[in-house]
Amino acid sequence: MKRTVKALSWSVMLALGVQQAQAFESFVVEDIQVTGLQRVELGTFFTYLPLRVGEQLDDVRAPQVIRALYRVGAFESVELKRIGNKLVIEVLERPTIATISFDGNKQIKTEALLEGLKPMGFDKGEVLNPAMLTQIVQELEQQYFAHGKYSVSIKHKVVRLSRNRVDVRFTIKEGDAAVIGQINFVGNEVFSDEELTNQMELTTGSWLSFFTDDNQYAKEKLSGDLEKIRSYYLDRGYLKFQITSTQVSISPDREQVYLTINISEGKPFTLRDITIVGDLKVEEESLRSMIPVVSGDTYSAAAFTFAETNMAKLLGYYGYAFAKVVSSPELDEEKQLVDVRILVDPGKRTYVRNISFEGNETTNDHVLRREMRMMESGPLSSDVVDRSKTLLERLTFIEEAKVETPKVEGTDDQVDVEVKIKERNAGSFTAGLGYSDLYKLQLNAGVSHDNFQGSGNRIAFNINTSKAQQLYSFSYTDPYFTTDGVSAGGQVYYQETDPRELNLLGDKTSKLGFRFTTGVPISEVSRLTFGVGWQDSSFAVNSGLNVLQLNEFFDRIGHDFSQDSTFDYTYTTLDVGWLRNTLNRGIFADRGTYQSASVSFSVPGSDFQFFKLNYELKHYIPITEGWSVLMRAELGYGDGYGDGQENQRLPYFEHFYAGGQGTLRGFERNTIGPRSIRRISQSGITPPGDGGVTPPIFLPPEYDQLVVESRSSVGGNTRVLGGLELIFPTPFAEDNRSIRTSLFVDVGNLWDSEFDRTRYSNLIEFDKIPDYSDPWAFRASAGLAVQWLSPMGPLGFHFSRSIKSEPGDEEENFGFTIGQTF
Repeated sequence: MKRTVKALSWSVMLALGVQQAQAFESFVVEDIQVTGLQRVELGTFFTYLPLRVGEQLDDVRAPQVIRALYRVGAFESVELKRIGNKLVIEVLERPTIATISFDGNKQIKTEALLEGLKPMGFDKGEVLNPAMLTQIVQELEQQYFAHGKYSVSIKHKVVRLSRNRVDVRFTIKEGDAAVIGQINFVGNEVFSDEELTNQMELTTGSWLSFFTDDNQYAKEKLSGDLEKIRSYYLDRGYLKFQITSTQVSISPDREQVYLTINISEGKPFTLRDITIVGDLKVEEESLRSMIPVVSGDTYSAAAFTFAETNMAKLLGYYGYAFAKVVSSPELDEEKQLVDVRILVDPGKRTYVRNISFEGNETTNDHVLRREMRMMESGPLSSDVVDRSKTLLERLTFIEEAKVETPKVEGTDDQVDVEVKIKERNAGSFTAGLGYSDLYKLQLNAGVSHDNFQGSGNRIAFNINTSKAQQLYSFSYTDPYFTTDGVSAGGQVYYQETDPRELNLLGDKTSKLGFRFTTGVPISEVSRLTFGVGWQDSSFAVNSGLNVLQLNEFFDRIGHDFSQDSTFDYTYTTLDVGWLRNTLNRGIFADRGTYQSASVSFSVPGSDFQFFKLNYELKHYIPITEGWSVLMRAELGYGDGYGDGQENQRLPYFEHFYAGGQGTLRGFERNTIGPRSIRRISQSGITPPGDGGVTPPIFLPPEYDQLVVESRSSVGGNTRVLGGLELIFPTPFAEDNRSIRTSLFVDVGNLWDSEFDRTRYSNLIEFDKIPDYSDPWAFRASAGLAVQWLSPMGPLGFHFSRSIKSEPGDEEENFGFTIGQTF
């Protein structure tokens, strides 16, 4: 049987309500066939189709079918055809968006632009509606307008890909941001335009605007500024204050913005009464102490916000972690008085169900858990949460700890404590071969780890060989030797040093020793430390036989270096110390205080009997986010004790030294303070003659020549160091906790309180001898320091200049260190 194929001439025009001239006979649909579907499932398509088998299709029904399919938004074209009594629907699906790219956007990141387009259904994987592109461009323009970029130009391009996909590409010319030409206030009588403008982030600009962009209009900044102005009035009692309207006008060239802010100030209100109601759980007086204002004061919204926060914290300290405190003012407008009612809802006391850690890939859970000041099934306190976070971040191998306390679903008195850890590289390995004019050929290698095998224990092994020093050492420290927090550690070392290469006096020194230490906690932030050490040493001073200070020292101990060029000695030392640490982090802290005081002394029976006192202070004062001030101080004093000439003073080899990184930057290492005074005999000098034999001239000792050697320090028994540092965010690494930049001022002095210059007054060249007992001969320097916790260990750089020095000081403008932070 011959079948007749008829095309129904319904197209987009029909979908828009325009009927074609050609008509056809209506028929009952016995079957429906769909062609052209790619992404849309056939079953899903039939849910869109307002027509079923058995229904009649005619000139009226056909346009309705097409319109319904177009409204779905998934089809670019729809065509209906009739084959006998079968309806064939041919569709062409709209393309999907494969990629969306932006070129030229600098002010707004690509992620932010895409996020703003998602509510419009414009995203990767979505169907592209070409008619929407104009609206998409307008939305992008609005995003730029909100940032003051009113001259922005945006063009789009659609590139067809295989499998009915497209790339949508936007080319953006941002243009310059419109700057604020003028800010006007209307209705302000109490506060001047200048006072109100000073509360705003937006300004009309200054010479700093090139760096701060504070004169560039942005909608978000204006919203924030309006809130600041509102708070400014509310904090001064103007409870009826309102911002009635805000006008933003743009100059014809779109380069300037003019702001007009209309306000209604009202009158200030005075506090009449403050009542606290609710289930207080703590003494009312304790809660009232949190309110910084009293009856008769001018009302301040900031004061009551402060009170609400601190009352909630106080209740949190007693275990009511979800306490709610809300203050509500009740106005007496006739008398301009306000009564404040503070409602306290402590909720139920909260308990900890589980404590979990996330992000600790190398650190064992028990190492972190022992720093937590709460227990599972125990009560939760906001105070212990804060303390636990601080103790975790005080660990040198933890960069950041975030503590969250989500409620347990289905309960109103339980929480889970979830700790997210960001670990810091706790180990460092150094190995290198180098050459310098000062140290010549150098070979060094070392391994240290503050979190050995995730145990929280520190292990270090170092080898360092250079022309100046050969060092071999091994140390191990367990901060939790007992469950009560008693620490224990030890070190074994052997060291050979050529002091002359370190700007010190002497020829060769060797040390072999060991040391054991332990620490006992006496509070959350304080501990006592005890140590015992033994050292066997020897040194030679062939080149120092004519140095005044050494001659005096060896005369006192009765050793004749003209007969024996080496000197051996052994002693055992005991240490007692106190440590208090409230720093918020173990490395690169920015608030809190670190203090330590210790006394170290050799036990009776040692070759020398002496003691040394040390005190160190680091105090951080936060200024604002990323900015803080560090105040540093270090004091040291030593002397001898007991009977015998050898115990009258601190031995020469136990002196303090200063200069260089860690003490006084801007001066070369160990060059501050007393230096060797070499005495050169003038006896036996042969005067110049006329060729004959001339007998030598013998001069008495008082005519000896004196030479003060600037690079040969003998150290001193008293050291005072201090400094100030302004710590600020490192450019291009503001949020990086592994790098720190600071401007510093170092100041200090090193002297020998036992040095008596008058004992050399019989020498002809007496004037050449400095007064090394002068405590006021301090030095000072200033500069820039950068510290970086690199994957290979801590690195430090500083650029500095001395601002006060003494004759003979050796200055250093650049310094570089490995393995030290402070």
